[in-house]
Amino acid sequence: MEAIRAAMDHLIDRATNYDIDALQSIYHDDFHTTLVAPDSTVTTFNKQEFIEHFRKQADAGKHQLNTWAEWHDFHILGDTGVSVLTRKHSGMNNQEMKLLCNIEWRFEDGRWQVLREAIFMQPLDS
Repeated sequence: MEAIRAAMDHLIDRATNYDIDALQSIYHDDFHTTLVAPDSTVTTFNKQEFIEHFRKQADAGKHQLNTWAEWHDFHILGDTGVSVLTRKHSGMNNQEMKLLCNIEWRFEDGRWQVLREAIFMQPLDS
């Protein structure tokens, strides 16, 4: 369990600082994320698209994202793991939002890698 928590803490630290090199190794080659906006608009990214999203923010000189996280569940089953948490930050749409996250991990090549993310964005006051 601590391995998934440590991997998630590392992801939060590196993503909120736009560390593109670290994200290349944190995200699995088969990575896929689904973002659901408050108006139910769905946006999906593969690994390279999502990393490019972070790269554009870094190139635009964006400040560090909010590192706040509230943990709901995390567990490991063999070489897979799941993290369920709530985050707060503005990296998806430039507006501070609450992000409800379900993150799937796979242990491969000697490290935990993010395979899938489902992120539901909500206004902070919801």
